[in-house]
Amino acid sequence: MRRRVKWILLCVLLLAVALFAAFCLLHDSEMLLDVSHANKPPATTRVRETYAEVADRSFLPDDGTVRPVGRTMFDGTTRWFSMSGCGVEFSCVADWADITLTVASSYAVAYNHRPRVAVLVNGTPAADEILDEAETTIHLSLSDLSGETVIKVIKLSESMYSCVGVTDITVHSNAGVTPTPQPDMLVEFIGDSITAGYGLDAQSVYESFSTRTENYLETFAYLTAQSLGAESYAVAFSGYGVLTAFTNNGVIRPDLVLSKRYGKTLTNLILSEGQSDDWDFVKPKPTMIIINLGTNDASYCYTADRRAAFVRAYVELLRQVRDVNADVPIICVLGDMNASLMPSIEQAVEDYRLETGDRLVTSTPLSFQMETLGSTIDGHPNRDSNKLAAETLTNFLWQTSLGTSY
Repeated sequence: MRRRVKWILLCVLLLAVALFAAFCLLHDSEMLLDVSHANKPPATTRVRETYAEVADRSFLPDDGTVRPVGRTMFDGTTRWFSMSGCGVEFSCVADWADITLTVASSYAVAYNHRPRVAVLVNGTPAADEILDEAETTIHLSLSDLSGETVIKVIKLSESMYSCVGVTDITVHSNAGVTPTPQPDMLVEFIGDSITAGYGLDAQSVYESFSTRTENYLETFAYLTAQSLGAESYAVAFSGYGVLTAFTNNGVIRPDLVLSKRYGKTLTNLILSEGQSDDWDFVKPKPTMIIINLGTNDASYCYTADRRAAFVRAYVELLRQVRDVNADVPIICVLGDMNASLMPSIEQAVEDYRLETGDRLVTSTPLSFQMETLGSTIDGHPNRDSNKLAAETLTNFLWQTSLGTSY
């Protein structure tokens, strides 16, 4: 009898150990599963709310309604953005949608400095507006579209002259509005007027500068990202450089350089007390960065000592960008509006790589070929030149596998 009791107790003990081991194994597997999916975007940010009746329904552009595109700031009522290609994206199932936009009260009211925005429906431009009024509502008829519709609002003009805000999204639907998933690939471009699309929609080379003729959708930057299947935006300012802004008298202008604007989210927005427009470099994070700077520096850096100073400033810019963007490929390019500093850029990249051991930084020239394809206002590359530059850069990225790394 005692032997039988001992045998039963031993079996119970072994069964308990087996059950505990199985539980631990299952728990570890679940933890491993969680870790392996931790960085993957969800299929949707939230479940779409549905209602019994079709009606006009209004939504604030908060994180539960829209996905920020590039650098934006939500202040509780308005989603602000100022940089080229930045804005919001959301999805809905609706008969129509109204998107209400406002312009920051501190924006330059000059006719040629007003912001330009585009609205894309399922990837196709559906509206292109110059915001001449303090508030503008863009109406989209969606009744001919079946199923879920993806709507993106982005800024076509550059950051320097204006800041735009989305204040309201109203849809005629029995369902809510939801943010789209984060893209697999996001490219951040850093540049000057070329990257910002200066004059791409001008009708004549004799026109004066106007944000009304800037069009980010026609830039080499946007076209390159599209070829990679990526989303993009641009931290780009006309006239800006690495060491100096453009100068026509040989005097350095160190106040208008990208390093002083790179850490910002917005331009021309009056901030409330305690409010900051510093960018947090958390979300969304780029998976690739392309720098196209040096064209304006060439107006000053025409001696050996000035070119050496440019190289040092470029290395410091690379350090600044890398400090807030770890483990991201950085490609340094320059086109032929004035490509005289391309050897200096190559030297800066080599110096930086030798000093840091960072092998994810590289350089390549662009081919705008304006002498054969023509130019737009103030000698800037036109649409055809931008297309060629995009093809050149895209081919480089594919050949080096950078276009498929992320």
